[in-house]
Amino acid sequence: MAKINVLIIHHAPLVRSGLAALIDANNRFAVCAQTDDAPTAREMFVQHQPKLVALGLTLRRGSGIELIKDFRRLNRTARLLVLSARDDSLTIQRAFRAGTHGYLALEDDPAEVLQALNLISDGHLYASASVTRRLLRSLATNEIEPARSEVKPLSDRELQVFSLIGRGFGASRLATELHLSVKTIETHQAHIKEKLGLHSAAELSEKAAHWMLHSTRQSLQLKKLLKTAVRNGN
Repeated sequence: MAKINVLIIHHAPLVRSGLAALIDANNRFAVCAQTDDAPTAREMFVQHQPKLVALGLTLRRGSGIELIKDFRRLNRTARLLVLSARDDSLTIQRAFRAGTHGYLALEDDPAEVLQALNLISDGHLYASASVTRRLLRSLATNEIEPARSEVKPLSDRELQVFSLIGRGFGASRLATELHLSVKTIETHQAHIKEKLGLHSAAELSEKAAHWMLHSTRQSLQLKKLLKTAVRNGN
């Protein structure tokens, strides 16, 4: 029986090589191509027509979430699995809304990759235990992105930039983190300010920091509730 082709797209060479070794050692799957570059990934997707794609969200010259949307438009039968260090609930939500069929955090057991690929290729959705816990925490603290969220107007890439600004990233550090030029980062910042009605870099930084602080406080409140529940249970 022919093996199922898997396209690997990730910015980290060690992750790509590790995934390739893990997948090729399996009897069901085979790696057809791999890259860290979004435009090249689109070309490979069209050329190889893989049934499965394992991808990260931070790529050279593009966004993983936008790539998911492109793949869904090009071939809706392809199955997609995200493997990312970005494990915040908002990113996970947006990845599933974009069309991914599974999500693993890089902290998860490598053996779980094959389990996820097997289930996804058979038509199921998959979220690792750590990802599921984060989504449940978000639900408990009302962090699930509402239809009228103040960040709703932002694109997925703009939200990524906005979140990192809230963590204190400047333009140069953002460019390095996201593998983009400083000019592209400045363009994203300008679009974010326009969409959120902000008039200066200082207002943008303050707004982003406040938004991140609010999310952090909600997470801390949940942790306190969980500790209280554990004490009461004992």
